Amino acid sequence: MKVYESCKLPIRIAFFGFILIGFGFLIQNESVNIFYTFTNSFLLMFAQGCLMLGKTIIVNLPLIFMVYIVCKKANSGVPIALALIGYFTYLITTTLFSSQALSSYAYANGLGINAIVDISGLNKYPLETGLVGSFIVAYITRYAYIRSRHRTAHSLLGFLNKDSAAIIYNVAFCALAGLLVSYAFPFFYNQLSNLISYIAKDLSDPFRLAAYGALDRILSILGLGNFIRYPFWYTTLGGSYQTLSGQAIVGDVNIWTYTKDAITTYNGAGRFITAYYVINMFICPAIFFGMLTSISDKQEKHHFILPCILGALLSFVVGNPLPLELVLLFTSPFLLIAYIGVVAAVFGYFTYAGVYLGSNIGNNLNTITAMPGNFPDFIINLRSTIHFESLLHIAIVGLIAAAIIYLITFIYYHYLTFNIIAPSKDKKLVEKVVEALGGYQNINNCASGLLRVNFALNDMEAISIESLQDLGVPRIVENKNGYSLEFGSSSFIISKMVKKALKELETEDPQV
Repeated sequence: MKVYESCKLPIRIAFFGFILIGFGFLIQNESVNIFYTFTNSFLLMFAQGCLMLGKTIIVNLPLIFMVYIVCKKANSGVPIALALIGYFTYLITTTLFSSQALSSYAYANGLGINAIVDISGLNKYPLETGLVGSFIVAYITRYAYIRSRHRTAHSLLGFLNKDSAAIIYNVAFCALAGLLVSYAFPFFYNQLSNLISYIAKDLSDPFRLAAYGALDRILSILGLGNFIRYPFWYTTLGGSYQTLSGQAIVGDVNIWTYTKDAITTYNGAGRFITAYYVINMFICPAIFFGMLTSISDKQEKHHFILPCILGALLSFVVGNPLPLELVLLFTSPFLLIAYIGVVAAVFGYFTYAGVYLGSNIGNNLNTITAMPGNFPDFIINLRSTIHFESLLHIAIVGLIAAAIIYLITFIYYHYLTFNIIAPSKDKKLVEKVVEALGGYQNINNCASGLLRVNFALNDMEAISIESLQDLGVPRIVENKNGYSLEFGSSSFIISKMVKKALKELETEDPQV
């Protein structure tokens, strides 16, 4: 939850980025234009601008995370400048020292760091490390900033002012991190490549496709989705198809794009996309509404109904689960694991059942911003009787998967997030929180909001902020009736425990 506090705004920015992409997608996508074609030049230009801005935001999301994390704890612009310098240092170090023998999609080509030439005459590029690299730089920057503020006149850089010392500390530490990553990254990438090759050996094996589905979502959350998507979507690892003229079409997405309107079909085209229809149209909306059940505060639940509907609608119509996955990563990691398990099972089942349906992605080489498997692409396939059985199968599996993940989400927030591992220890924690709030006699009522508990207090002065901070409460907000304390996904159970104790005390002594 402490990390989540430092990542709230970047996650909201991610949602906003996909909303922009979604708007541009809905205006320009041929699946939508089959019903209504937009011809206004200004609207088309505006849609293209939204699409470009949204993609730029999502591609640079690691940088946004890094900047916000470092500035969250300091009332100064210095950490932001330090983070940018550190990030450039980190990227340039990986450019200079990393092996350039890996596949092209293992490297980043943004921020202009893409034209450094070594003595062999080859262009060198920084490694693509996604959110992992940005978090490394962010926490190094925070450490360097704090260290520079606590240095003494007798320290190594004691003759410099604090900001100059912070720059040197940060550049040195980020360069060291870049050096370590440069030599460690090929090992990680080679192991991943071996796993990708294992999956590609038998694309009809449900277990291998289930492994692909799990890896796809894990790597996408880390900002490394290109590592697994590009090989299967656009290279021979995803299959190959030879046209009547002898042209070779390689990659699952390319094969689907070529054959979708052709008389001849390719058995298996779209196998890496099919599960996304279930993820975007059924699973993600079910999680949104499952999370809504964790809110017992009626006023707050009413407040969050519209955002949940909009989030579910965004996933359903546009299709990209990344923002929701980031929320789960920081607030409900065990629910994220269950979600990935369901996704893997869906990938495996469709391969087992021989159900395949691709999506209109196009030649989008940066697969991070690709949005496969959405409702417009789903309904446009109704025009072809060839795909009707697959569409029906996807809808049935989607409803079953939605029911399963909704039930898992409900059980997770209502029963599993707090007291399943060490109930006695957790009960003591709740007692300490109540004590810091002035005891049960000071609590008039409590109810859970989204990731927080709202306490209505009789005496606002009886609360001990220091004690709550010592207990690890990441955020304490005063409101007109009391205080809201953020406990993350445990909030519903904590509020239920406190209300139960209040009811028992009231039964024993009606004056309490």
